[in-house]
Amino acid sequence: MKQEFSRKTLELLLVNYTNINNDLRKPCAEKTKFERLIKETEEKLKSTPITPIYPDGMTAMEFALHLANGNHNS
Repeated sequence: MKQEFSRKTLELLLVNYTNINNDLRKPCAEKTKFERLIKETEEKLKSTPITPIYPDGMTAMEFALHLANGNHNS
């Protein structure tokens, strides 16, 4: 069973996998493993939708109403 990760988690995994891979100097099984993980994580990131974060925990509709009411300067 595969786990589904949020976009932010995938971004953090990618950074960590890349850092670990860069620290491995010689080609080896571990380096190959991290290169595969980096590729898989990049592919998952491309297919994961970007979830917008609205101020004050508003929903998309609440934020749209907030903007429509002219409250966007507060």
